[in-house]
Amino acid sequence: MEELGGRRVVVTGASRGIGSVIAGELARSGAELVLIARSPDALERVAASLAGGPHTTLAIDVADEGAWRSHLPAVLGGRPLHGLVTAAGILSPIGPVGTYAIDAFRRTLDVNVVGTLCAVTSCLEALCAEGGSIVTFSGGGATGPFARFDAYAASKAAVVRLTENLSLELAPSHVRANAVAPGFVMSEMHEETLAAGPGLVGAEYYERTRKAVQAGGGDPPELAAELTAYLLSARSAPITGKLLSARWDPWREPEFQARLAAAPDLATLRRIDDQFFGALPGKD
Repeated sequence: MEELGGRRVVVTGASRGIGSVIAGELARSGAELVLIARSPDALERVAASLAGGPHTTLAIDVADEGAWRSHLPAVLGGRPLHGLVTAAGILSPIGPVGTYAIDAFRRTLDVNVVGTLCAVTSCLEALCAEGGSIVTFSGGGATGPFARFDAYAASKAAVVRLTENLSLELAPSHVRANAVAPGFVMSEMHEETLAAGPGLVGAEYYERTRKAVQAGGGDPPELAAELTAYLLSARSAPITGKLLSARWDPWREPEFQARLAAAPDLATLRRIDDQFFGALPGKD
């Protein structure tokens, strides 16, 4: 079923990993795609592999506001835009605080957070004109500590809160914004973790990653791709401002979908306290 037929979607980070899998899922669902990443050759290979089309590519650094401003209007060509997926992201630096350069920390925030914002602001007018849908990407550290991955964790928490803000600010324009937690997906990021070694990563997480990579395990990226397609589709029309786990949330179930639409605090970042959760276990 091509439920995204006739819709145009921008996908960042589309040249590899989860981004390329998402591009494949959206294309099979009938969407026309604008694929964005830094490598023109990799983008062209992905575009050539996709169903449907025509699909276009734009090789830029997602954190470069000037590049977005200079090149995206020509790529969009004044045509409607119905969706934006911000899957671009980087992992490093890895290691305890004090072992990495501040510039490396800053670069990760630039790509993961500022890159997401650049994509949104560059596509904003077109998305508002169509009442479109924005899908951002969470990751390790967004909802709990992810020690030794300080920049990545901080950036992903920031992306989720930015997404929640966007859902409120853009509601008058009927633009929705949701975040996807893809899970423990095997990708180049895990190769980077193994290359850093247990001394920087920490023995427990290093060993978990090593075993998962060796076994070819982890969560399939197709789960995140399917959830992304759902959030871009008309079926998810009432849902906005949510952080959804591709693996753990029963997002395909109508009852859960109804709860998401009706409960403002479900699937969001919140402080755990008596206001939201009542008396905690073990509390007098």
